[in-house]
Amino acid sequence: MTATTAFDVGAHIRDIAPDVFETMVSARAELTENHAPLALERISGAIGIVGDSVTGAVYLHLPELFAQQAAGVMLAVAAGQLATDSETNDVTGELTNIIAGVLKSVLCDAGYFCAVSTPSVIRGAFSVEASPGMDVDHFYFLCLGQRIAVEVHLNFF
Repeated sequence: MTATTAFDVGAHIRDIAPDVFETMVSARAELTENHAPLALERISGAIGIVGDSVTGAVYLHLPELFAQQAAGVMLAVAAGQLATDSETNDVTGELTNIIAGVLKSVLCDAGYFCAVSTPSVIRGAFSVEASPGMDVDHFYFLCLGQRIAVEVHLNFF
């Protein structure tokens, strides 16, 4: 069995992401079969993964309204007020950091010792193109009435 088939990313992300949103945003996130691409205009967090036998990245793609709502909950923004762009960026980065950190822990437990980078936040319309050799998985969730996505790129060697 090859390394790429020995580690099932989906089995973990399907649990990790809902747990993070329940804990951090007090909202239920349910996996959805709607795999249509998200709008290109969004806020996304990105974290790199690197180790001796695995490299890759984790992306969390959020509609701006969702990111503002999540920031409002996590930072206890007063009712009727919106989180600032800076606060929204911080929360997007932190949510990405938590998801990637738990995935890193699971990878390490499976023998794929690795580290994660600090999060970066990207705003706007863009697409992510995987490097050659990367296994790419997309997971879509419905949370607070909005579709969000977790995208995982991993290369095992």
